[in-house]
Amino acid sequence: MNFNALDNSVKQAMHEELLQYANQLGGMNFFLQLIESIKAEKVNPLLKQSSTFHYPKGKITWNKMIYKPTLTALFTALKKEDKQGDMLQGTNPKEYKKIMNMMKTLKPLEISIEPEELEPLSFLVLDTSQEKKTKISFLFKVIFFYNIGFAKQVLTYKKEA
Repeated sequence: MNFNALDNSVKQAMHEELLQYANQLGGMNFFLQLIESIKAEKVNPLLKQSSTFHYPKGKITWNKMIYKPTLTALFTALKKEDKQGDMLQGTNPKEYKKIMNMMKTLKPLEISIEPEELEPLSFLVLDTSQEKKTKISFLFKVIFFYNIGFAKQVLTYKKEA
C-alpha cells in the first residue's frame, strides 16, 4: 500500500488508529521494535507450530496454527484487497474457493500481543464489522505484512495545515 497516494482523511484515520495501538503496546518505539523483530525472522512467525512468537519486550500468541498454503492465500488476498478494495472482486471460481477456505480457516483466529508489564492487546485477523464485506485487520497487515517504512510513515504522519 502506498501511504503517500492516500487521501488526507484516510491518512489521518490510519495514523490515529495505529498510534492508539502503538500506545497500548508501550509507545511508538516498542511497537516498531515488535515489527522489526517479526521482519528479522527468516520464516514468517505465523507458521510456528507453537503458535507463539517471543520478541524482546514480550510475546505474541494466537489460538490456531496456520499452515503455509493458508498464509500464501492470505498474502494473495491481501494484495488484491489493497489494489481493488475487495479480495473477492473479479476472482475466478478456483481462486474464489481458495479465498473462501482461507477466510473460513482464519475467521476465528485471534492474535494476542502481550508486552511485559502492560495489558495484552487482542484482535481478530479478519474484520467482519461490515456485513457481506470481510477485510483483513489493519493492525494485522501492519505488523505481519507491510514493510517497516509504511508503519513509520503512518505513525509519524502530521496533518497538513
